[in-house]
Amino acid sequence: MRGRSTVAAVEQPVLAPVVRERWIDTAKGIAIVLVVLYHATMYLGLAGVDVPGARANPMLETFRMPLFFFMSGVLGARAVTLGYRALFQRRLALLIYLYVLWVLLQQLFLALLPPTSIEPEPSPLWNIVTLAVIPNENLWFLYALPLFFTIAWLTRSWPALIPLALAGIVSVLFSAGILETDSTWDKTGRYLFFFLLALRIGGSVRRLAPGIRWWHAAALGVVYLGLIGLTFASGIRDIPLVLFGLSLLAVAVGIALAVIMSRMRFFTVVGYLGTRTLPLYAVHAFPLLAVGAVLVATTPHIPAPAAAALPVVLGAAAIAIALGVHRLLRDVPGVFTLPGRPGRR
Repeated sequence: MRGRSTVAAVEQPVLAPVVRERWIDTAKGIAIVLVVLYHATMYLGLAGVDVPGARANPMLETFRMPLFFFMSGVLGARAVTLGYRALFQRRLALLIYLYVLWVLLQQLFLALLPPTSIEPEPSPLWNIVTLAVIPNENLWFLYALPLFFTIAWLTRSWPALIPLALAGIVSVLFSAGILETDSTWDKTGRYLFFFLLALRIGGSVRRLAPGIRWWHAAALGVVYLGLIGLTFASGIRDIPLVLFGLSLLAVAVGIALAVIMSRMRFFTVVGYLGTRTLPLYAVHAFPLLAVGAVLVATTPHIPAPAAAALPVVLGAAAIAIALGVHRLLRDVPGVFTLPGRPGRR
């Protein structure tokens, strides 16, 4: 028994607690806010609302998820040093459970909505049947992370350039539309690189972040916005390496912006949202789907100024509702935690 305990201790090292920098939560907060705004704009468009800002959604695809996955990699680097059993118990089991639970809840919710539902996917029953093989449109991030962690763990002893080069090629092919599955596997293939990159360079980024100044963020932002405008105005977005390169630049912009924002009290709320990304991600689509279904059923006329503001209003409402649901149910085991484990504040 003593020998087995020693082996277990080697296979499952204890990770010492570390101080989490505020800019990391701010970066995650930026990413989750953009995800919510993306879904708000998307569902309004599917409901027939002409949203003036909808054209920015394709442009921001180089920003939202690359930053989100990069920050997940920054925070997950130490977990990959564990044995796979410990990694599964500490990280993957919860993600897989929450993915299955919230896909089921979301599809049940869709089934209760009027038949004019705006959800662009197949029927709720089909989505339940295929949840293990086709990542859900709204919750695919929870599907991708365990897969990415597993790939990272399997390749952790490889020279860094090999998995990064392979993932980079896959990302370029999916970003340019050379590889297409017409499903969320396209997004999964597109963003693996950014997670693996963060695992390899996250420590260096954390050491360099305190030295970032406002003019770094401003310069990077101007270059990024200029290249984004040029890319979409000239129609070169499908040329290989274009979106991939813009996504790399966007990660740098997001990190620099997060560092600057984290130093300002006004943006404290963004950092707070970054500590609640899981419940925000799981819950925010429910009110958006409900509002979209109501709009389809009633077909109201919405003036252009109101339509422009509507994604922000609905996004803020969805975030508030998600935070309220989390506050109400966070201590209930099995809602935001594994069954049998107490909820965590």
